[in-house]
Amino acid sequence: MNAGSFVVAIVDGIDGVPVVWWVDLGPRTAGMSRLCGAWVLDGDDVPKALFALTATRTIVSTADGQSVLGEHQVPIERVLDSEATLAAIVAVRDELQAVYAEAATTKKGLTAPRWPNLPETLSVETAAAPGGDSRTSRALGIARWLNELCRAWDAIEDERLKRSYMRALGGTADRALPTVILAAQPSVAA
Repeated sequence: MNAGSFVVAIVDGIDGVPVVWWVDLGPRTAGMSRLCGAWVLDGDDVPKALFALTATRTIVSTADGQSVLGEHQVPIERVLDSEATLAAIVAVRDELQAVYAEAATTKKGLTAPRWPNLPETLSVETAAAPGGDSRTSRALGIARWLNELCRAWDAIEDERLKRSYMRALGGTADRALPTVILAAQPSVAA
């Protein structure tokens, strides 16, 4: 992930109509929403629009999303592994908790970190959230899950940065979300 924007494209398909939702997993920006674009592609030149919305993006897709990408011959280069990303966040939180536990053995009166609740594992096929256009429900559910994951990560980083003895693990600035990105399998885009 780079130091700037890291927008993933969520791709779903409803009755063969592509639905794309963008979520920015990059560093938080005060006052800016991470949910940064949504499209239902039922107009003209769907392949061109779908390609434009997903090109250079890491993808999170449903089975129907993979089908519409394949149908319109839109290649996928990278896929976000949401389960492994969640596990990476848990590992970081647990490492920080161990650092606190060790520090608390020698420094009395340390305030324990208040770790945020993390979302349950994402199921892209069953995720759903009500929205304006019912066709976007599943993509919006995935987008909101990613948003909650980012909020939890931001809270973990806040707890780390409040404690000087934890800053050795990652420095004095917010760290990027520890995403796990996989190379797409050739069959995904075929």
